[in-house]
Amino acid sequence: MAKRLMILLGIIGLLLTANTMVATAAENRGPTGLQAAKMQKELEDMLVCQDSCGMLVSACENSTAEYMRGIIKQKMAEGRSKEEILAYFVSIYGEQVLAAPPAKGFNITAWVTPFIFVLAGGILIYTVVDKWVFTNRLEEDDSEMENSELQEEKLELYQDKLQEELRKRW
Repeated sequence: MAKRLMILLGIIGLLLTANTMVATAAENRGPTGLQAAKMQKELEDMLVCQDSCGMLVSACENSTAEYMRGIIKQKMAEGRSKEEILAYFVSIYGEQVLAAPPAKGFNITAWVTPFIFVLAGGILIYTVVDKWVFTNRLEEDDSEMENSELQEEKLELYQDKLQEELRKRW
């Protein structure tokens, strides 16, 4: 009985080991078919051709772009991940090879600062215009009140004068 149990445990152990080896081998092969084409297109869209054209690798047709596409295919065949391939290109060409800079450090500041200034400028313009309009409204209200008081005084003077003239004549 103990012998059977040992054999059964040995078989289960071998099956688990074989399963792990197959899964690892599948991971190391890298993407295939449509996945590989999609991954290559994504990588080409994330990289800038290092010739003087400045276009994305996916849109450029010169020899440098072809060379970079070849490296992408080679690295994918080796089973490298997207991040590893991008890191490879950055190690060779620097961060300028990336179509979009990584969101860290000064790059975040460089992207966010213009939006902050536009927002602050909009708030400043709104505040100044609102203050001008509000001040003008107050001045208009004050001048209207002064005008109405002057008109009332003139009307009273006119009525007093009219009353005097009427008394003299009647």
